[in-house]
Amino acid sequence: MTSLSIGDMAQSLVLRRQNSNLKTRMGTLSQELVTGLARDPGKRLSGDFTPLAAIERSLTVLGAYKTALTEAKVTTDAMQASLGTLDDMSSGLYPGLFLAGSSVDPTLVTTAGVDAMGKLEHAVSVLNTQAAGRSLFSGAATDTPALVSADDIMSGLRTAVSGAVTADDVMAAAAAWFGTQTGGFETQAYQGSATPAGPVRLADGHLLSLDITAADPALRGVIRGVATAALLEDPELLGGDATARAELAQQAAEHLLTAERPLATLRAELGNTQNRIETISAENASQTSAMEIARTELIGADPYDTATEMEAVQGQLETLYTVTARLSRLSLADFLT
Repeated sequence: MTSLSIGDMAQSLVLRRQNSNLKTRMGTLSQELVTGLARDPGKRLSGDFTPLAAIERSLTVLGAYKTALTEAKVTTDAMQASLGTLDDMSSGLYPGLFLAGSSVDPTLVTTAGVDAMGKLEHAVSVLNTQAAGRSLFSGAATDTPALVSADDIMSGLRTAVSGAVTADDVMAAAAAWFGTQTGGFETQAYQGSATPAGPVRLADGHLLSLDITAADPALRGVIRGVATAALLEDPELLGGDATARAELAQQAAEHLLTAERPLATLRAELGNTQNRIETISAENASQTSAMEIARTELIGADPYDTATEMEAVQGQLETLYTVTARLSRLSLADFLT
């Protein structure tokens, strides 16, 4: 049976301890090489963590601002896309209405009304758009669709214009239904909040409030024009009078044309907000880089020195392995010699 002396056991323990220490040091150096930061900042800072704590606090705040900026960008981009869709939809509708208005062909007028109804359904869907699980155009009621269905809007509007006998009567009734605070749009169609979504802090001294809702006059004006035109899908509207219905198509087209300017203004204002978000994002990124550089200056690990030391430790590990392997292969004859 082979026996080991106390010296042999001690030597084995020393080799194991050296192996463990070298592996631990290699792990530390690997982490420092990857992160670029010292694994033991306390040693580097001589125990004074005050400057590092201030930098870390700033980086945490900047990280929160980055998240807020990302969410704001997603929201405003989605809102701008929705407004662009409404703009395109409105622009594509009124040429057909003008054509119908210049004709007394009842089929042409009805077709224009059917087209308008389809676009109203699309408009409602666009204004009920969500981003990151939040309704975009519902104000503070971010968990609620902004509008009821297109059918429900039309049901309320048809009731409002039921007593109209001329195109002017229909336009006046629609204006009242969409325009007044006690009108049907406010009480029946808009489901969002009158309060804008709460302001979001994007950076120190920068708050963002997105106060565009489906009840905004610019958006309401577009919906009013489309819904009024959609009334024409009913061939019995205005007693089926072809001339009166053609006149209504003409007036609805004119209203949509007029509604383009407020919508364009709203889109421009939103565009300014998007530019502001981009500017603040760039400033945030610059400040973050500056803080990271300052942190590196405090507790950074020089990559060249770290890599050089890693090579040295690697060499020591290889040497230790070679020595251990040779010792483990000593024969009894070698031992006795």
